[in-house]
Amino acid sequence: MIKSTIKDVARVAGVSDTTVSLAFQANSRISDRTRARVLSVAAQLSYTPNLAAKNLRNGSSRTIGFVVNDVTNPFYLQMFRKAEDIALLHGYGMIFAGSNWSAEKEHNLFEQMIQMRVCGVVLCLCEKSSEGIETLDRFSMPYIAVDSHPCWYAGSYVANDFCMAGELAAEHLLEQGCRRPAYFTAGRTMSNLSAFVEMQESFIAYFNRKGIEITRDDVIEAGLCIQGGRDAFDRISVQGKHYDGVFCANDFCAMGVLEAAEKHGTIPGRDIAVIGIDDTEVSGFSKISLTSIRQPYDQLASIAMEELIKAVQADSMPNIKRKLPAELIIRNSSKLES
Repeated sequence: MIKSTIKDVARVAGVSDTTVSLAFQANSRISDRTRARVLSVAAQLSYTPNLAAKNLRNGSSRTIGFVVNDVTNPFYLQMFRKAEDIALLHGYGMIFAGSNWSAEKEHNLFEQMIQMRVCGVVLCLCEKSSEGIETLDRFSMPYIAVDSHPCWYAGSYVANDFCMAGELAAEHLLEQGCRRPAYFTAGRTMSNLSAFVEMQESFIAYFNRKGIEITRDDVIEAGLCIQGGRDAFDRISVQGKHYDGVFCANDFCAMGVLEAAEKHGTIPGRDIAVIGIDDTEVSGFSKISLTSIRQPYDQLASIAMEELIKAVQADSMPNIKRKLPAELIIRNSSKLES
């Protein structure tokens, strides 16, 4: 099938090629009557503008990239949906891509975004290499990090306050009477991610200030899935370690701990207090009732997108460094019976 061109629309509508192009721009100088006639002809001829060609001519596009570590993670999806809503309000499209926690893939994705002439990039960094950021800087690509960022990162960010999350968890466990707490962190390959380190350090520091010692032996490598939480609790039980409070690196890990604890005769809410982070939808189910740290992912994505679009329109780099507070949501898993 032969596709209609801008010249076909111009000929039938009796206008110039330029007028056809302007008709597809919301705030262009042509009259509403002319715009309506051109768009009507375009619809009859099944014509749409060639944005790819336009991008090549202009050297940029009205598209923003969003690179995350895991496209299946519900909170990355939540942030993307919110970011996309903001982008569409401003007339921008979105590209969503995942690095799968690979520094090489992350770098490749940034290069592809540059080649696609995106206007800017929202980043959830894998934190394993600075090469990707250096590439964005070299091409003066506007970007902003969300959720977390490593210590070597000097750019703009809108992040969750993971130090606050660690303190909230520690304070709650102490209030429940816990005197033998543990922190279940991510697996070995991911435990150095800034979010997990910040939570660990603030969690330990809080108890140490209260005169309760937590050692490296009380930091348990578990992972970010239910099976990881199960396996970690099974492992410490075999080793003879007994804790009365556990803070986990995410809700899925905590759910695994809940299940394994019951299997070993340790009842959550009676013998052990368990806290997760992320406040996933299933955490509130009555049969799970997991205490969790809620983080403002919608607000985080909204602020980051507004700041990025503002910078793109001003032909500058974003200039924001902000952390958003966490909130403790208390449920049955941490309510120890006195």
